[in-house]
Amino acid sequence: MSDDIFDPARYYRLSISPEDRERLPYYSALVDTLADSSLACQLLAEARPEQRNPMLVLAALHYHALRADHDLAPLYTDMAALTPDAFAHAVTAVLERRPSLVRGELHRSTQTNEPGRSAVLATILGELSGRGVSDVHLIDVGTSMGLNLYPDYYRVNEDDTEGVVLTMEYLGEHQTSSPLPRIHQRIGIDLNPLDPENADDVLWLKACLWPEQPERIARFDEVLDEMVLWPKATRLRGSAVDLIDEALELCGPEAMPVIFHSWAAAYFSPEDQVHWRERIMSHVRTRALWVYFENPWCVKSLEPPAATAASPRAGASQIVVCELGDDPAHWGWAHSHGRWISFSPPPARAR
Repeated sequence: MSDDIFDPARYYRLSISPEDRERLPYYSALVDTLADSSLACQLLAEARPEQRNPMLVLAALHYHALRADHDLAPLYTDMAALTPDAFAHAVTAVLERRPSLVRGELHRSTQTNEPGRSAVLATILGELSGRGVSDVHLIDVGTSMGLNLYPDYYRVNEDDTEGVVLTMEYLGEHQTSSPLPRIHQRIGIDLNPLDPENADDVLWLKACLWPEQPERIARFDEVLDEMVLWPKATRLRGSAVDLIDEALELCGPEAMPVIFHSWAAAYFSPEDQVHWRERIMSHVRTRALWVYFENPWCVKSLEPPAATAASPRAGASQIVVCELGDDPAHWGWAHSHGRWISFSPPPARAR
């Protein structure tokens, strides 16, 4: 995450938004307790600069609990038997006795491949469809395992339907009713793309989920079961700045490339954010659309547009869309995991 001054304790305390703190008393207590641990702060400082995210430490601890570590597994398996503060102090005590549990996983990346983000993406794509974008190639930056390359295979707020259902609250009056555009190529870019058939990759992604939300873990398992029936995607390994041209070369003229990312550019250095923006804007001028929702505080060097309205809830991600030949525009706000959306796209411009 880009920031001018790295303060591990501050990063821990700010890693869970005020809204999510209401739902996550155990993880909220844990990040606050870790913030008071000099060892936990030291471990976060040892991570690569772009991975100095407290979620990496939380995922490493959860990963070993899922692997049935004798100290951690009982704490996570029967979390409700403890108060949030007791859980937090017990986990931190294990970390301070055995720092290798986290230090040995610092080579990894936080790769929360949250399919709930596809509900936000589907809303944006539906609006673009209503503006005449009928066929697209989808390029997902920071794709992880590629779960957000299939917005057309999820069902949003539908009951009694086949397929994976995503639940998203609409704040405000604007809801798009247009069908999604047809998706042709599905291309993911990641420094370390994960394989749904690799057991350790699957376990690491589960560890990146929050154990207080078992419904997310159950949905993740459901998506993996369904993915075997979905179209194959292309995964490119490496830097998005370096690979975006290659990704676009895979996109034929039959559809419009849509370059998408959410909580991916937040891990770019400020310099890479500048390079990314310059590279993407050169393509938007000629052949592609750019769609992202990121926390604007974390992507200052992308120069996100000024918001036309304040976020209805703290800690939200700003929805930014750059249509062909246009400048980036504010289209609303969303929860970073797609729990809600406040959608306010500007009027379509006459072409």
